[in-house]
Amino acid sequence: MKIYAAFIVAELKMFFRDRAALFWSLAFPTVIMVAFGLFDFGGFSPPSVGIVDQAKNQTSALLVSVLKGDLGGEPLFDVPESDDAEVLRTEVLAGDITAVMVIPEGFGELGASSAIDLTFDGRKAQEAEAARSILGQALEGVFLSVADVPAEYRVENWATISPNEVAGRGQGYKGFIVPGIVSLSIMQSALFGIVFTLVRLRNQGVLKRLHATPIGPNHFLAGSLATRLLLLVIQTNVLLLVGIFVSRVDVAPGYPLFWLEVIPLIFLGGFVFASLGLAISGIAKTENTAAPLANIVSLPMMFLSGVFFSQAVLPDWLLGFAKFLPLTFLADAMRAMVNSGETLFSQGGPILGLAAWAVVCFGLAVWAFRWE
Repeated sequence: MKIYAAFIVAELKMFFRDRAALFWSLAFPTVIMVAFGLFDFGGFSPPSVGIVDQAKNQTSALLVSVLKGDLGGEPLFDVPESDDAEVLRTEVLAGDITAVMVIPEGFGELGASSAIDLTFDGRKAQEAEAARSILGQALEGVFLSVADVPAEYRVENWATISPNEVAGRGQGYKGFIVPGIVSLSIMQSALFGIVFTLVRLRNQGVLKRLHATPIGPNHFLAGSLATRLLLLVIQTNVLLLVGIFVSRVDVAPGYPLFWLEVIPLIFLGGFVFASLGLAISGIAKTENTAAPLANIVSLPMMFLSGVFFSQAVLPDWLLGFAKFLPLTFLADAMRAMVNSGETLFSQGGPILGLAAWAVVCFGLAVWAFRWE
């Protein structure tokens, strides 16, 4: 036990004395997270609004066609396929869509006023206001095209918009990017930290000298993994605090046990990527060959695992591959726990996926490990 403890203490000292390691583990992901949060790239797409047409008449069909862009113009709303009001309201609460509009029965009848209910996520107030403005302009255009009245007649006498704000769990793009960057930093720190450390120690002959000591392979592998996992817990908590105080993300709203339950998730995700790093370091002979191998593994996951943007934009053939990547499992679980306050025990699919990858990657690490 003393050997394990001494080894972990020595590894921690080396890490905190390595300025490059500190930069790539904390400063670099922090800068990316803050930059993407400030730019708020998710705000440039049309608002996602579900439509429930209860009127089912010619006027309501015309309004829906205008909003969807079916008449040759640009789509004004990103409309989900479902038209079930309860399903759409659930998606609003989950933060998956911005709002849901319900066109009431009798909509479009002259001489009677109709109120279109617009239920929106209060945490997406700017997108909801944009949706309300777009809907108002579309209503005016449809009104003038179907009503045989002078142009100066006010559309408000014919149809109005009744906003209904709900406290959704969505946090916009900032809520998307913060857990994504946290997951990415776990991968980068575990993978690259292990790869370059072991390759450097092997080339310097340190591993060869350690092999002549009472330290066995089990001590070395367990000590390296334990050190890296402890550092990942510190790193993740720092980045989450940055997300709270800088990006104003509400981490695990209403669920304070998150800070304890996230630790096993960090350990499991870190174990996967640290084991992968051990495997790569065993295959690579020098740092010059280790870097390309590590990048070949990490870069596809960085852009396909839903870190910076939703996987929904990927083509179906690529999505079928991307959803089984280890970083996808980690980011999905982290995002659900951070944004919605879901428990670790509700992340069955991602946990099983990470566990399967852990078995495969650790097997590769044991197979590829060598002292010289």
